Amino acid sequence: MLRVILITMASVTGGAVIGGATIVGLVNAQTAPPDQSPASVSNPTLDYGSTQ
Repeated sequence: MLRVILITMASVTGGAVIGGATIVGLVNAQTAPPDQSPASVSNPTLDYGSTQ
């Protein structure tokens, strides 16, 4: 029984670490200075609505 509890706690902790790292990476990428951010308002990578 104790083994199941420890494995469950390890799984939850591992999932939280992976999820937290993903969120931190996403927020850093979206709020980085323009020279480090992959997005650019003046030069969009996806041109929505263009027919040419």
